[in-house]
Amino acid sequence: MILGGLWLACSASAFSQNGDGYWKRLQKTHPETTLEALQNVTPAVSQVPSGQPELPACRLSLVYGGKTRNISEENIQVMKKKGLKAAIIRQFRKEMLFTSAEKEVWLPVKETLVDQIEIEVGADEPVLLYTTVLQNPDPQHNHITLLVEDYQVK
Repeated sequence: MILGGLWLACSASAFSQNGDGYWKRLQKTHPETTLEALQNVTPAVSQVPSGQPELPACRLSLVYGGKTRNISEENIQVMKKKGLKAAIIRQFRKEMLFTSAEKEVWLPVKETLVDQIEIEVGADEPVLLYTTVLQNPDPQHNHITLLVEDYQVK
């Protein structure tokens, strides 16, 4: 128990020292945009040397809708079509409701963040989401899936 407390104290200390750098890195790798702008642009996906697709990322200011549901089959299929491994897909078991202006969107959220968001963010509160953008490769379905990787309470 003492070791657990010591580990927690060290982790908290390390996080507080490196936390600012973490958010600065995310801001560099996740340019700010809006849902409206994303729907008008088809993100380019390039290949990195490992053969894994390099996925575009962005950050969005949205309002938490206060609701959670199981991930939709459509979003699972987009993730599979984009070549995400099953282990990655399993990290996104829930979707949470967010709004932008009058538009509602259900976004897959990393399982480790779902409870945190429900505790830290109240319904109708603004939140800054760091997301990976997945464009459905099927041209007949112009569907964009945003995978929530992290967030900040505004």
